[in-house]
Amino acid sequence: MTVAINKLEEVPVGVTRKQFETSLQEIQNQIRLIDQRLMMKVENEIGWQHKYTKNKVTVLGDELKAINKVV
Repeated sequence: MTVAINKLEEVPVGVTRKQFETSLQEIQNQIRLIDQRLMMKVENEIGWQHKYTKNKVTVLGDELKAINKVV
């Protein structure tokens, strides 16, 4: 991509090389932020699911212990 940018002086619509590079950097920053937000959401969801499942296992274990005491 760097080779293509180095050869690019000006595109037909009048955007300069510098403007193009700046726009590309802004898009890269936006993609990076979106990626970070998505990763955080996934990590939060995994954490919540883990806690929920762990709680269910604990409850079921307690119920099993109670049943074993009765029998």
